[in-house]
Amino acid sequence: MKKLVLIFIFIVLGIWTVSADLSDWLFCLIRKDEVIISLKQTTGYYKCKDTILSLEHLIVETAKDLIKIQTYLNIGRDVEYRKTVKVEKNALLDKLLLSRTTILTNMKTFEGNLLQKSIQYFIIKITPYKIRLQKSLVKIETLSGVATPELNAYELLLKSQVATIDKLSKVTTQTELTNTLNAYIYFKKEIEWKSE
Repeated sequence: MKKLVLIFIFIVLGIWTVSADLSDWLFCLIRKDEVIISLKQTTGYYKCKDTILSLEHLIVETAKDLIKIQTYLNIGRDVEYRKTVKVEKNALLDKLLLSRTTILTNMKTFEGNLLQKSIQYFIIKITPYKIRLQKSLVKIETLSGVATPELNAYELLLKSQVATIDKLSKVTTQTELTNTLNAYIYFKKEIEWKSE
């Protein structure tokens, strides 16, 4: 169990410290009326980041085409044909822009959900540890008449770790998660070192 929690910490820290966002780790499947985001690349899924870059390239090219079409319309060259092509290109541009926006929105939602699920999972896994810390704090408080500076320092360390665990449940950003997990690991090592 301890190894599982540590592996989870390092995976989460690794993902969130390697990149400010998860765009390099997300894969998209684009269907007619939906965009599906995944951490796993399977048939039909492509990196979301690459998909967005492709869409942006198509948006720029379509915009260039519209400028050319408008130039021909302004000089009166094949006006009826150009009007039809312009309507088609405008529809394509709208569709491309909507696809890009949909992918970005779905990615952000996916990242937010992943962050919250990761935090929930981690809190479930460390709750027994938190309970042990709280029991130790109760024992220390019963010894308040014979407290030593070392015992007071240890008590402060335990309280700091419990506060850090409580703070984890309120984390809303990847940066906050990284900072809070760093504090958690630091206090955990210090507590283990002092209890030896």
